Amino acid sequence: MLFNLLVGLLMMVINLGIQVMAVSILIRFFIRRIDRARHGPDLVNDIKALSMTMAVLIAGHVFQFATWASLFLALGEFTSFATAFYHSTVNFTSLGYGDIVMSEQHRLLGALEAANGVLMFGLSAGLILTVLNNLFNRNENLAELKASLDSKK
Repeated sequence: MLFNLLVGLLMMVINLGIQVMAVSILIRFFIRRIDRARHGPDLVNDIKALSMTMAVLIAGHVFQFATWASLFLALGEFTSFATAFYHSTVNFTSLGYGDIVMSEQHRLLGALEAANGVLMFGLSAGLILTVLNNLFNRNENLAELKASLDSKK
């Protein structure tokens, strides 16, 4: 049990690193977009920002599914990556179908992966909310500026 706990915690740290890389990519993307957005926000830019956020986060999560699947393969739990990846996705998303079950020896890893998934999706939700809040504030500020300029005419 101690081995599974240590390996599971190591995987959680690795997945946190993957999530941090995804967030770093998005921060750099937004800094570049802010530098280039001289005329203010518009619908197309908002759609691009949200789409980029979702795409990078989804890619990061898929990569995290794959890291857990690779661990399951290395431990001999599954014979094909496709089965390990499916099982990992079900665990990570906390869906828990139960149609494929790991051996008693490593079943703790499934629970640790589910806990990892809840944490990583929570981080993703927080980032998406931050992006939405930022877009909302920028659009609101622009509307206030336009109203102020119109009232001075």
